[in-house]
Amino acid sequence: MQYLNVLKNKNITVLGLGVTGLGIVRFLLSHNILPRIVDSRPVPPGAHWLAENAPECEAVFGPLAQASLSSTDMIIISPGIALYEATVASAISDGVEVIGDIELFARLNDKPVIAVTGSNGKSTVVTLAAQVLTQAGMKVGLGGNIGTAALDLLHQDYDVFVLELSSFQLETTHSLYCTSAMILNITEDHMDRYPDFAAYCAAKQRIYKHTEHLVYNAADKNTFNSAQQGVSVGLSGGDYQVAKHRGEYYFSVHGQLLLPVSCMALQGKHNQFNALAVMALLAPISLPASAFERAFAQFKGLAHRCQLVADVQGIKYFNDSKATNVGATVAALESLEAEHGKIILIVGGDAKGADLSPLTEPMKKHCKAIYGFGKDGSLFLSLHRYSHLVATLEEAVKQAQAIASNGDCILLAPACASIDMYPNYMVRGEEFCRLVGEITKW
Repeated sequence: MQYLNVLKNKNITVLGLGVTGLGIVRFLLSHNILPRIVDSRPVPPGAHWLAENAPECEAVFGPLAQASLSSTDMIIISPGIALYEATVASAISDGVEVIGDIELFARLNDKPVIAVTGSNGKSTVVTLAAQVLTQAGMKVGLGGNIGTAALDLLHQDYDVFVLELSSFQLETTHSLYCTSAMILNITEDHMDRYPDFAAYCAAKQRIYKHTEHLVYNAADKNTFNSAQQGVSVGLSGGDYQVAKHRGEYYFSVHGQLLLPVSCMALQGKHNQFNALAVMALLAPISLPASAFERAFAQFKGLAHRCQLVADVQGIKYFNDSKATNVGATVAALESLEAEHGKIILIVGGDAKGADLSPLTEPMKKHCKAIYGFGKDGSLFLSLHRYSHLVATLEEAVKQAQAIASNGDCILLAPACASIDMYPNYMVRGEEFCRLVGEITKW
């Protein structure tokens, strides 16, 4: 971590004092580096901790125009703050270096990194990859945009790091060297942050900049970097794919059958793709097939991701609150493999300016009815002939249950962020699970 000596000779501003910003501050303080902290909010979430634990740090809370960002040597910016924000852009034009926590991690790290980004499926893939590596006897640091902040991982003696990275984090990342990296998929998301879809794709593509083993989605051209060679993953037609042999399906690697798909505890074609992605990402480490088989058999999935909550009188209830964009909802509809027109879909929240039209055909094919709620719930009503607008999630669940019959699925896959009504998608999913648990009382 020789780069720490460089940092000690710089005037550093940490911009944003939310979860990520507070983690950056703690990391710097632990290495006797005293940063200046700036946040546009009068009382940011980390203000109390800062006052109690680091009163010696200069803190400027309020309008960023008053923060004199151009007077610092380096800004370590939280991912929620865009680089085109006027005062940030001005500081950059004045020669101030602006990086994020992942870039700082990259400058300090000397261990192998497996990195994953994409619009959907990131958390499942990195968690499953970490479990495979653990089964192989390795000490794994899992973090980034999931669980532990990347900088906090540096305090431990890990053999390898597995990082989930968002497009926001990648915007300020320049020197992350990856043993392997993959963009799982790119569907329209965060259009309230980016000027267009191309800019969003470009942010995701930054993950490949210093990657030795590039992995891409055979069915999504936006995940491919034509300037680099790589291996492809696809349910069919990829270097890593699912193949049928003597009536059984197998995970196939470059034409060689490796493991039966039936070894997986997780169900759904999207999870078969996720397993293939893990196999491709970990190829440079040369792990035994038994490590994959054990991890695949034991991994039951993550909460709020197409999670089967209950089966009540032949009606299945699925919580996919993590489906915060259109692509994730399409994937949920297609992966459940329910009978034609047997899914009752609950959607709505903050659509973040996304184009909802890609939902039209999947809804027509798979949905019996849809219920929209929240800020943008009404935007979905034109997509299906049997659509209803309700005020709350509770009302949606009750009305969906009233029209459901044996063999139907009631699916919460909102295609929207939760911030209009809930602190996060987890709280939204937990409310859905609670409501399903009360069905027998209705």
